[in-house]
Amino acid sequence: MGKVYGNVKVNYAPCKSVGQLKGATDYILGNMEQQRKEGIIKTRDDLYMAFGCNRDNFANTQLITRKMHEKKYSRWLPKEILAHKMSISFHPEDNDKVTYEDAFQMAQEFAREFFWSKGYEVLFAVHTDTEHIHVHFIVSNCNLKDGSSYRRGPKELREMCAFFGEQCRKKGLTHSYRDTFYVEDKERVLKTFPEYQMKKRNKLSFKDELRTYIRLAMNSRNTKTLEDVVEELRSIYRINIRLKGNTISYALPHKPGKGGKLQAVRGSKLGDKFTVAGITDYMEKKEMKRLEYERLDAEIEKANDSIKDYDKWEEQEKQTTAPNTTNIEEAPTEEKKDISYYEGFDQFREEHSIPDGDDSIFYGGAFDEFNKEWQGGSSDDTSNQRSDEPDQIKKFPSPSEYRKLSLTERAKLLPPPTEDRMEEISKYMERMGYTEESMQGVRYKMSVYDDFNEEYDCRVKYAKEHPTMEEGKEENKEHAKEIEEQQVIAPVRRRGRGR
Repeated sequence: MGKVYGNVKVNYAPCKSVGQLKGATDYILGNMEQQRKEGIIKTRDDLYMAFGCNRDNFANTQLITRKMHEKKYSRWLPKEILAHKMSISFHPEDNDKVTYEDAFQMAQEFAREFFWSKGYEVLFAVHTDTEHIHVHFIVSNCNLKDGSSYRRGPKELREMCAFFGEQCRKKGLTHSYRDTFYVEDKERVLKTFPEYQMKKRNKLSFKDELRTYIRLAMNSRNTKTLEDVVEELRSIYRINIRLKGNTISYALPHKPGKGGKLQAVRGSKLGDKFTVAGITDYMEKKEMKRLEYERLDAEIEKANDSIKDYDKWEEQEKQTTAPNTTNIEEAPTEEKKDISYYEGFDQFREEHSIPDGDDSIFYGGAFDEFNKEWQGGSSDDTSNQRSDEPDQIKKFPSPSEYRKLSLTERAKLLPPPTEDRMEEISKYMERMGYTEESMQGVRYKMSVYDDFNEEYDCRVKYAKEHPTMEEGKEENKEHAKEIEEQQVIAPVRRRGRGR
């Protein structure tokens, strides 16, 4: 069978004598003398079958059918075609998806569709002695009804291939699926017999030469549409092209045919990929891939720019947040090191058994007590705090720490926002550590503004849900005033009246 998998194979020599017919039958069933001596088992009893005759006496049945229709045959001399041989095969990589029983069922449907339904007796068997699963067929060349010969032209072969390919597709046999017969490569273009003969002699046919030029033009960087491909073929490769509607024809000026005339060929004769529809579809897919690559390149470039800007921010942050040892006193020995402000606050919560959901601590005395303790002083003594340094500078996080906070944590830390968005966004840029140099890119500006809007909206929402103490007092006063006015206005119920 060769190394051709997943195909309808038809290039077997026909049986032209009784000896060849019986030899082919014995080989398929594993009844040859040499096979028996070597112990080769070709098939099983449940994996071979015949339509229209006895499966174990196929050769004699064919001779009877030919005698009935007065058809000649020779016992030993190869004169008349008695039967045709063919096969279908599956790829070894699909062995885990198809069983011998599945192959037998598919072969049965295949034989009934193309042979027995048309009146031709057929014998088929699934072979089990090789690593790839395949099925052999022997088809009678004499119709059981009218004695006509079996036709096996290109049309019939394409129909066989389409039917077998659909069977493989339904079974999920991706490696065995083919859309044409006798194909070693899935991407192979169907070639004529003269082309195969030239290939055997290591010669390039004019069709193969045209296919090569067309592929080069389709894969060129300068081509995006069908018109671009046609123009490149004309200008660079000097190919005569006739494009009319949905048909296209090619001709090589340097390879004239008989009589010196140009030998033109339609795109459909070269293959589906070389027609107007095939080239158009290929160029559309090529353009989509190009746009996708450009998008990925833009995203990678943007990511690289962001990383570069981040390095600048870190350097600026180190310069702005570097401690001034000349003006600041040395920290006490009991100061907590290698711990952030908020990690220290979490520890303070645990030490004083303050629940995590109690946000009122930010506005109470417990927060002031923690702040004094964090700065190095005691809760009762405020003399250690420097009068010339505000507490906000000491307790507010650095830009790098601030960027790590969530929106809710930022809203808890900051006061309610004002309605002046320009002032708020300038303060936001100071908190984040943004400078004019880091804000040069237009795309990045827009992303920064979007982040500011998210933080601003979160602060507004948090301020409404958690009003300050002064705001709460004002709201309570207004609420009490409303209740008092309602009590004054409400009518007094008189005694003795009905309900």
